[in-house]
Amino acid sequence: MPWINRAECTLGVMASEEKRQGGPMYPDWERARPLGGIVLTMLAIIAWLVFILLYSLYWSSGFDLFQNIVVVIVSLGITGLVIGLGWVIWGFRHVKNWGRPQ
Repeated sequence: MPWINRAECTLGVMASEEKRQGGPMYPDWERARPLGGIVLTMLAIIAWLVFILLYSLYWSSGFDLFQNIVVVIVSLGITGLVIGLGWVIWGFRHVKNWGRPQ
């Protein structure tokens, strides 16, 4: 295939070798898998959906429409803060693998 650029092929091989070795451009993802952050995100979203369902079925009757909208927005903001905090904690635990030049 004459249209293939040999430099791109060489770079592709070097990049894959660098990925395996955990070079500076590709951190070692084997040590920094984000499983905890993913699980926390899924649990927070499920908990928020359950809260909104229970709130709309049982607790929203005493409030008007504006107050219900505020409760939904505030609960979504709290859920976002919990998710963001989980990812920040995960990032601080693994930042040493990314910021170190080799």
